[in-house]
This record gives sequence, structure tokens and C-alpha cells, in this order.
Amino acid sequence: MLKNDELGIQAYRELRKMIIHGKLAPGQKIIQEKLAAQMGISRTPLRVALHMLEAENLIEPKNKTGFKVKTIDDKEILEIFDCRIALESTAAGILAKNYTPAEAAKLRRFFHPPEDGQEEDYEAYKKTDTQFHNFIVEKCKNNYLYKLFKQGNLITYIERIGLIRPPEETLQDHLDIVEAILDRDGEAAEKAMKSHLTKSREVIEKKLMHAMNQNT
Repeated sequence: MLKNDELGIQAYRELRKMIIHGKLAPGQKIIQEKLAAQMGISRTPLRVALHMLEAENLIEPKNKTGFKVKTIDDKEILEIFDCRIALESTAAGILAKNYTPAEAAKLRRFFHPPEDGQEEDYEAYKKTDTQFHNFIVEKCKNNYLYKLFKQGNLITYIERIGLIRPPEETLQDHLDIVEAILDRDGEAAEKAMKSHLTKSREVIEKKLMHAMNQNT
């Protein structure tokens, strides 16, 4: 029989997927009795899972004892992108100088131009995008940089926010980043990553400015 902590970890993983994929919507109240019954567990391991999700900033307190799914507004997304630009651009530049043959092979496998007439699989591309950005930060071999990336839960935010721009707009960006890294051109790799993330940030900034103008 699994212990409460083990059940809690399993529940955390399941609930995390539900939040990332929108099955638990932003702002939605967490009804603990319903979730516990749905998952076939008691309230004790569910509370373990909820506290793990709270630590990851995926849910937040509601009233005194409840929780709701955290909503990420456009202002927060801009702040997240500011952090990503600083960390991921630096990571790309570092990785260009110290990648291994195995890492080079992995980088080459991430993205490929679609064949003529073939549409990009959006969900598959979204998953690859998340893996690609995490890979660059993880493999740059700067432990402090990766620690900051993890402590800020940036990979979780990447998953939750999803694609800001469609694959047809970002594929070439990704290929340019890979090419610069494989050329061991740290300056070009850093510049390519910064350009890629800045263009996505600008989309959110324009959306935020439009909303502000609509309200004035």
C-alpha cells in the first residue's frame, strides 16, 4: 500500500497536468472533496499535492483553507519574459562554447522544416519548444544559472503560457539558435535567443497596451 507522501506525489503530478493543459482553468476553485473522490485518495495526500502545487506557484490560497488555480496576467507574462531573456540568452551563449557531441546531436533533432504541404503538429511543437528551451539552460553547465531558472519555475510558466507565436513564425528562430550554437558562435547564439524571446514579448506587450487603451 502506498504511503500518503507517495500518493501525494502521484496526485501532484496528475493535478499539475490538469492545470498545464487547462482542465483546471485559471481562477477555478479547487474543490478538495470532489478531487479526492475523483482521484480515489483521502484528503491527506491531496493536501500534500496541493502544497506542492502552491510551492510551484500553480495554485494560490483562496479564503482561509481553500485554493484556486493561479491566473497569470499579461503583466506577469512580461516579467517572466524579461527573466527568460536574461537567463536563456546567456545560457545559449555559454552552451555554444562548451557543448558535447551528444548535445550537438540532440540539438539537431529538435526542429526540422516541415515537408511541402505538411502542417506543423501544434501540440507536438509546443512540447518540443518547452524541451528545447529547458535543454539549453540545463546543458549550458552553469549551475547557478540553471538554479535560478528552476527556482523561478520558468519551465512551468513556459508550459502554462504555451506558444505566444505560431510555429510558422518561430521555427526559423529556433533553427537560427541551433545553427549559432553548433557554429560555436556564442555572441550569435545569445543574440538569436534574445531576438526570439523579445519578439514574443512584444506580442504580449502590444496586447497589454491595446487592453489599456480600450479601458481609457
